[in-house]
Amino acid sequence: MTDQDAHHGQRRAEWHIVLGAIVLIGVGWFGWKTVRVATAPSTEEAMRLSLAELDLPELSAAYALHPDSCTISKTLWKWSVSCEGVPIYFYRDLRQCDPGPPRTCRTVPSDARVCVSYFWDIGLNGRPSNPIGDHGNHASIGDGSCNAKGTFASEREVMARRGIAPNLVEVR
Repeated sequence: MTDQDAHHGQRRAEWHIVLGAIVLIGVGWFGWKTVRVATAPSTEEAMRLSLAELDLPELSAAYALHPDSCTISKTLWKWSVSCEGVPIYFYRDLRQCDPGPPRTCRTVPSDARVCVSYFWDIGLNGRPSNPIGDHGNHASIGDGSCNAKGTFASEREVMARRGIAPNLVEVR
């Protein structure tokens, strides 16, 4: 055997090691993803986890009262959520505060009809992400088209019965 043949044999052995490492990494990744899919939360649990992390009280109230106000579709790796035309003003109270002393606040009436559409993806861990890859964990559009499931008064009545308080937002 010549030195050149020995060199080719060594290179072939090195190549097999590299190929074996690549296969091992691929099998490990596939196993990890399989476990993630098998242990993923239910659709309802994923929605609950993502709403908690989004920290949008008005959207959470709307979903608590009307789960059908959001469409949720699932693929193997994620869920995609769309809540279109959420009437934010149903679930929010504006208040104006005087710094005092003493500090006093009062609820102020508003005629503004604020409706927002929200879009986000939910990973297998229940965490939300922006579907357009922009900053933040969701995308939203304040488009003005409302998809109200009731009247302002009826929503407030149901909120009171279920112990859901409107989100207080301070205006200046």
